[in-house]
Amino acid sequence: MKSNDSVKEQILDAAMKRMLKFGYRKVTMDEIAQDLVMSKNTIYKHFQSKVEIAQGLFGRLEKNINHELLLIEDAHKDSLEIISKSIFFLQQQLAPWFEYFFQDIRWELPDLWEQFIQFRNEKILNVKKLIEQGIKSGKFRKVHSALAVQIYLGAIDYVLRPEFLEHEKISFPEAIEGVLDVWSSGVLKAR
Repeated sequence: MKSNDSVKEQILDAAMKRMLKFGYRKVTMDEIAQDLVMSKNTIYKHFQSKVEIAQGLFGRLEKNINHELLLIEDAHKDSLEIISKSIFFLQQQLAPWFEYFFQDIRWELPDLWEQFIQFRNEKILNVKKLIEQGIKSGKFRKVHSALAVQIYLGAIDYVLRPEFLEHEKISFPEAIEGVLDVWSSGVLKAR
């Protein structure tokens, strides 16, 4: 017999697979149950609603990201290396979630979307601390760290808009990579 945690993880895995592919709105509890060859009643024993499943998916994503970011910080001492590895990791982890899942969540579950925005801002604001460390160590030029972070967040918010990505014909990962490049290197050629 499988443990409750094991069954919950299976449900989350099946829901994640579908919701990343089709979005939150289009996925039904019946489809999740069919994928698992499980009754809907069994799913409802572990999650009272599709909303709870979405919250469980976000909670698991948040936990995994926090764990990996701590490992990155523990493994590296250079601020720029931590910033670039952290942002690259976040880009890889979050990109699949944006095409459908987070676009639906933004409108369907605004409280969960707000929770995600707060989590994302908290992670990005850790960059402020790293910028300040880089300035102190002489690796970065002296800039206003809060302003640098807000410029980064503003750019990220803009490129998250599907209409921008569609108009510019670029993917979410390409847009994030471009923002990081312009943010860290500027637009001027080296003299």
